[in-house]
Amino acid sequence: MFVFLAIFIVFLLYINFLMHKNKRAQENLEKQFWDREHSANFTRKKDISNLNYLIITEDKIPQNLTTDAKKSLETLCGQKMLNLSSMSNTDLKLEYGVANLDELSACDDRFSTFERNAAIYAQELSDAGYTDQARQLLEFAVSCHVDNSSIYTQLAAIYQTGGNLSGILQLQEAAAQLAPFPQKIILEKLKSFQP
Repeated sequence: MFVFLAIFIVFLLYINFLMHKNKRAQENLEKQFWDREHSANFTRKKDISNLNYLIITEDKIPQNLTTDAKKSLETLCGQKMLNLSSMSNTDLKLEYGVANLDELSACDDRFSTFERNAAIYAQELSDAGYTDQARQLLEFAVSCHVDNSSIYTQLAAIYQTGGNLSGILQLQEAAAQLAPFPQKIILEKLKSFQP
């Protein structure tokens, strides 16, 4: 009986130790986060005019259909876009200054709108029988380094239907250049299109 009580007490002490260790680690992570956030809030504004902005033109948008997705794409024409999905707001403030956060966030929002609506409009084009125009739009989106898996899988399906196996390999190469999280998902989905 005494042995079981001793084991139980040691077990409770061990659990208590682990809980305190976890609490200290969590507090340390939280402190690091707030220290970075504080530092980011005092980062001076940096020049962002030389960033690699994406600006689309109307000639990149097929004119075959009139849909909400197409209209959304047309409203983006001539506007600056950036894919900043791999950076947090704190990262953006540290890198470019807190004063640029709103502009950079707007550029990222426009990019997200672009990739979402490009995928939707390409599907609408394909469904209406405009496969070549859908392919052109999807290829343009991939050249803009989008990380929307639907764009890659739609284009891979078009390539597979047309017997363009080298196109699928090029898609895999393009996906391999993306940030780790979307890259893994997209490459996994593209495996089903291999010969």
